[in-house]
Amino acid sequence: MNATLYGKAMFRSLAPLLLLLLTVTACTGLKPLISLDPARKTDVLEKCRRPFLPEKYRLVHALETETPDGGRGTAIGVLVADPRTRGFRTVMMTIEGFVLFDAEAGETLIVHRAVSPFDKPAFAEGLAGDLRLAFFPPGGEPTSWGAGEGGAPACRYERADGGFVEVMAREDGGTLIRLYGAGHALLKTVTTSLPEKPGLAQALEIRGGWPPYLLRLRLLESDALDDHSDPNPAGALLGVEPSGSGNENGKGKKVP
Repeated sequence: MNATLYGKAMFRSLAPLLLLLLTVTACTGLKPLISLDPARKTDVLEKCRRPFLPEKYRLVHALETETPDGGRGTAIGVLVADPRTRGFRTVMMTIEGFVLFDAEAGETLIVHRAVSPFDKPAFAEGLAGDLRLAFFPPGGEPTSWGAGEGGAPACRYERADGGFVEVMAREDGGTLIRLYGAGHALLKTVTTSLPEKPGLAQALEIRGGWPPYLLRLRLLESDALDDHSDPNPAGALLGVEPSGSGNENGKGKKVP
């Protein structure tokens, strides 16, 4: 068989695969939102703001984690977060009060304490991204709004890195928050239950795309704070500074 005939034969054999790849690629992109009556804009934007904190809060959650290798874990998470500055401090601890992880984020991410296996920089960066996605509004006006899947009200916000955050109301009153990369690949998904007040959902689930992981949060306590409140979430919960024995890796370390 000459080169021309061989090339045609290869193309015919690969054509179905190429078509499948093109179809999958097209399906992974962001689909345009359906336009709605402009009179509905205020209501839609209000639904899009509902899952996020409107002011500084201290939140206490029961945490459940699942990792790709089938590992499961439980902990208590305490978060002091201010959507106005987009800064926060978070502490993860055992039920007995032993601090596993303590970090704060403002202009930089600083890890005050991290016990293995939470001492990897990737963990701190990923957790910071999860918390900002779940609790802080994307910021500003959406680049587009309208009806998404099944006619659900939705807003899309463009990020500085070229990605998008999509916020979509669900029929049960909860919200679906999706983070897309610059290439429109789905990176993370946050699902919340209907909040009693803005930003105070009783149940919240975060799924990461790769490597896949699952983080479930169940709200135990919530308190609105003023600017002079104790910035140490563990101290606010326990009445003491976080302490404990064992290996303390990454203490006081800035994460690039």
